[in-house]
Amino acid sequence: MTTPHFVQDAAALAERVTGPVLLNDDPQLADEARGQFLYLDHSPDIIVGAASEADVVEAVRFAREHDLAIHIQATGHGTPHVIDGGMLITTRRLDALHIDAEARTATIGAGLRWRTVADAAAPHNLAPITGSAPGVGVVGFLLGGGLGPLARSHGFGSDWVRRVRIVTGEGELVTASETENPDLFWALRGGKSGFGVVTEITVELAKIPALYAGSMTFAAEHIDEVLRAWSRWARDVPDTVTSSAAIMRFPDVPQIPAPMRGTTVLSIRVAVPAPASDAEGIVAPLRQAAPAMVDEIGPMPLAEMGRIHNDPEDPSPMHAWSMAHSVTTLDDGFLEKLISTFGAHGETPLTIVELRHVGTHRDVPESAAGGRDGEFLFSVLGISPEPLDAVFSDSIAPFVAEASPWMAPQTPVNFLGEVSRDDVATRAWTPQDAARLSAIRERVNPEGRIVGIR
Repeated sequence: MTTPHFVQDAAALAERVTGPVLLNDDPQLADEARGQFLYLDHSPDIIVGAASEADVVEAVRFAREHDLAIHIQATGHGTPHVIDGGMLITTRRLDALHIDAEARTATIGAGLRWRTVADAAAPHNLAPITGSAPGVGVVGFLLGGGLGPLARSHGFGSDWVRRVRIVTGEGELVTASETENPDLFWALRGGKSGFGVVTEITVELAKIPALYAGSMTFAAEHIDEVLRAWSRWARDVPDTVTSSAAIMRFPDVPQIPAPMRGTTVLSIRVAVPAPASDAEGIVAPLRQAAPAMVDEIGPMPLAEMGRIHNDPEDPSPMHAWSMAHSVTTLDDGFLEKLISTFGAHGETPLTIVELRHVGTHRDVPESAAGGRDGEFLFSVLGISPEPLDAVFSDSIAPFVAEASPWMAPQTPVNFLGEVSRDDVATRAWTPQDAARLSAIRERVNPEGRIVGIR
């Protein structure tokens, strides 16, 4: 859309904002648009690198005047799709952070990642309720509800949100909280996309005096026996213990670190918010299940919770495909189906097959976060140098069909992966909540111009 009139108006926009304004033919555009997935070559008509809330307001109003769809990117960890045309608002420059240790809150700019927040909160013996990957952006995680290594003890990350600043689709900056725009506040805690451009979020921080956490890695020949042992153990642990079991098959390609290429291992991840004296006895049955190649479970500083899952943080050149289903109960029937398909003797092109024990028994505030009925979360990830979406999708379909009796109706939206827009509405929320979310989107983003967050 590089007409003379558009170029002239973009130049005027650049005079009104403090961040960069880049048109499609600008040589700096590719660097500004680049996110977590390096193979995506985004090509918006215009980028606004927002450096203030006022920049976001100006950008949204410009997009309305020129009938542009609006895409939002902080870190680019969302579903990997190319942005073609329209406006891209990048929020990485909205990086202000304020920790109020007395009030136990963090006020977080929309461009920040969880690692920065966790590092700032830890000296006060406080922690944000984050996901497993500290390199993920705060806003996208919380808008989707957000489940992490403290899911069973502390619930969804969005349960800890106390206030949101957002520019609506009509270009108005508003605050959403329990007392201001409460319906929008309900939607922003789990309703994901399409309400506006979040500029700032305030969250309550958790007081965690001690954490015993980490992971154990087992060789391929022990996968089946340890999975069975973990399954029995997970059914009986206290409600505060969160864990997961991930079968990891690494392709033999140069993009994978040399020690892991072509290997298959089982990783057991555990988080117990308790001192070692209380937690060691809880974890002991896992240590007795089989000899571990690596055992890194022990007392852990709050700022190092990312070591539990050890998710990579650097931008990746690899293609990724993912999907997930909530599981109501992990009985022997489900587990044996999983072992026969993906265990030590199974064959699959998928890189990671994981079961997370995430069922929370806490009283939680009313919010749009769906998928609370699942006690476990079954998720898969396929990683490859070239796109293999159809191969990964076809490989998982038979298991999903056979395991459907164990599947819950809804799954947390952040984990859904590659599904259509209609399937998101059906699988992430109840019909009543989906209808309520749709009505709120129509009110605050009536033209449907703001299409997503990455």
